Amino acid sequence: MTDEERFDEILGELRELLLDLGALSTPVMLIGGQVLAVESKRRGGTGVISVETDTGVAVERGFSFEPDLLFDMDGSGFMAERLPEVLKSRNFARTKSYRWSKTLLSGTSMDLDLFAPDDVEVDDLPTQMTRLPDSRVALRRSQSVSLPVGGKSLVILLPDAVGFLTMKERAKREQRPEKFKDSFDMFVYVKLVGAESVRAALESAGEEGRLLRARLKDLFWSRDAPGVQDVLTYASQHSTDEQELLAQAVVDLFEEL
Repeated sequence: MTDEERFDEILGELRELLLDLGALSTPVMLIGGQVLAVESKRRGGTGVISVETDTGVAVERGFSFEPDLLFDMDGSGFMAERLPEVLKSRNFARTKSYRWSKTLLSGTSMDLDLFAPDDVEVDDLPTQMTRLPDSRVALRRSQSVSLPVGGKSLVILLPDAVGFLTMKERAKREQRPEKFKDSFDMFVYVKLVGAESVRAALESAGEEGRLLRARLKDLFWSRDAPGVQDVLTYASQHSTDEQELLAQAVVDLFEEL
């Protein structure tokens, strides 16, 4: 089985799970790296997380096989106690405090990480979840997308540009500043969605958008800026000239915001 086939199998299982979770009457949003994978497939790609600059320098992070799900806990009709029951009915089992896993028919392991807004009290969670800062921003600006998977449609909520970039920028700044992937994911997202669309989303978000734009500029303002250096980490196998082209492409892209 190829990585693309494994990814499609995981999306198919995610579709069935979301249909079963629909009875819980609460919005469920896909966040994290699989947002990039879904955005890639929506645009005719395979779902691999990668980017190619206008000068032909290609950088790839591969596929994301671990769906991250954010649950909106504000719904008055949310039947919280049933979430573990639904997961177990689909043969998921808890493997970490916040993670449920199952083995798919192909033998592929599917890990499902659960998140909730950080203003929800621990005692009010239906099961153990990671409480996520800025998740209200994402939930408030959600968009519903439909993606064909195996002859059926996966309908899922995704964060818009402001929601996605806000969570990723916070993760880089506060939660895992030593890691590289958040900066790379921000670059891939802006490249995939387009600087013009991201700029429009930032402008529509008012003060929230202006603050986010300033923080993105701090991360990506020059070749030596931390966000650009993170992207170059993924291009370590490229020549010096290719890295210079990539660095300038990253700076130029974020300058368009």
